[in-house]
Amino acid sequence: MRSRYSAFVLGLGEYLVHSWHPDYLGPLTAEALSQTDTNWDGLEIIAAQGGPTDEAGMVEFKAWFVEGDERHCLHERSRFVRHQGRWVYTDGEQDPAPLRVGRNDPCPCGSGKKFKKCCG
Repeated sequence: MRSRYSAFVLGLGEYLVHSWHPDYLGPLTAEALSQTDTNWDGLEIIAAQGGPTDEAGMVEFKAWFVEGDERHCLHERSRFVRHQGRWVYTDGEQDPAPLRVGRNDPCPCGSGKKFKKCCG
């Protein structure tokens, strides 16, 4: 996720296309994704799920940007899958409902510990 955020900041459209699942890319092109008219101002990772042996994962984040004199937030829960041996973005849900985590579930922070032994 951090690498995709950096690619958006730097206008690296080729990287964004490469890190996007081809079934979900639609009409987007590297040229269109290279446009850097957004003034990004920071990234906060809220939760992450998925590890080296998983086939699917999720990253919830807040990406901050500035328009005029105001700072705004893009809050998304992004879904990723393994495609040809690497993680690729499929889609996401903006302004997601809070994650419901049980005490014995894996902690959404990505530590690998149970929620009750980590952030719970």
